[in-house]
Amino acid sequence: MEILLSPLKIGKRVAPNRIVNQPMEGNDADEVGNPTELTCERYRNLAEGGAGIIFLEALTITQESRARKNQLGIYEKTAPRLEKLIKEMKDLNSESLILLQITHSGRQSAADFSRLVTIYPTGNPKAHILSPDEIEKISDDFVKAAVIAQQVGADGIDFKQCHGYLCAEMLRPANTRKDRFGGSFENRTYFFTETAKKMISAVGNNSFLLGVRFSIYEGIPGGFGTPGPEEVIEDLSEPLAFARLVEKAGFDYLNVSAGIPAITPEIVRPSKNYPEGVYRHFGWAKEVKKAVNLPVIGSGYSYLRDGDNDLKDLDPIKRSFTYWAEKNLRQGVCDFVGLGRQSLADPLFAKKILSGKTSEINYCLTCGGCSIQLRSQVQTGCVVFSEFYKKILKEIQKKQRNDIYRL
Repeated sequence: MEILLSPLKIGKRVAPNRIVNQPMEGNDADEVGNPTELTCERYRNLAEGGAGIIFLEALTITQESRARKNQLGIYEKTAPRLEKLIKEMKDLNSESLILLQITHSGRQSAADFSRLVTIYPTGNPKAHILSPDEIEKISDDFVKAAVIAQQVGADGIDFKQCHGYLCAEMLRPANTRKDRFGGSFENRTYFFTETAKKMISAVGNNSFLLGVRFSIYEGIPGGFGTPGPEEVIEDLSEPLAFARLVEKAGFDYLNVSAGIPAITPEIVRPSKNYPEGVYRHFGWAKEVKKAVNLPVIGSGYSYLRDGDNDLKDLDPIKRSFTYWAEKNLRQGVCDFVGLGRQSLADPLFAKKILSGKTSEINYCLTCGGCSIQLRSQVQTGCVVFSEFYKKILKEIQKKQRNDIYRL
């Protein structure tokens, strides 16, 4: 684990190791979007875990349109509590870099408690198509969120462009708007480039990190990573051009994901139904790495565990996280390895890996329980290793059985 253990420069900062805790939503904020004690406990545990980079989950830039009923928010009202949370994390661990993922939910907004909006027509009459002025307002809100993240003590932000949310919707060829925000690749990336310019101007030329997590291939007709509005075949021409555009904009890193959890979950999260999806994630990261000189964060590593998975290599060692993390780092496939679900199963994962205590790790079983919780708009965490979240899942399942019985 020589390279996994090693530090690496990212922007003007240094991450102490190559493990990344990816953004994972807990849906446990208060009614305003402030972190609650449960939120703080989750992130204190992650801070103790000591990953090189720790992302705070998707923080909505507006309460008006959001995907989660109890989603964390980033605006003036939540700034004091966010500052307290980050201070608590840094008091426990001053070395890990703490970054906030900032987002607008777009068509993933839940219509029963927030305003459902979209970049282009969806066929849903309840979805409001955003006007150019409304899109410009959203751009300004992203810039404000970046400034707040800097003010509350974060080390940087992730300007979220993945998983079907508003910025990802903007990028895809299916966005055939007739104004400056749709149609050509230049128009579909206009929102990013203009917002990026404003962000860089607002946060100043310093050590505050700016980056992007994006879905390189969404797996839907006209999705990002296809060559046209009705195409489905994978074509990475535009995603790689976007990666180069992010670098040209002056950002500091790229975080490569894929798919849309609500629509193409097996692309996002490899499982026993599609274990080879891990290899696709490795390939996507490698293509981005070849296209840019920025540090690249790879995804798909939670499924590997200690080799107890459904990959076809006969040697369990060559199916494991430690094998593939070190191999991919050594061969330049990526610069950091990202873990999402595994950070819910064991927030101390990085600490245990780096200290050689791998036998003590609670490995994610990729059971999907946390996804059920998130879709059900309840507090979300590991249903295998936490009695608190296990009880919440049982309540969901009981309600579902009762609903079926009433039908």
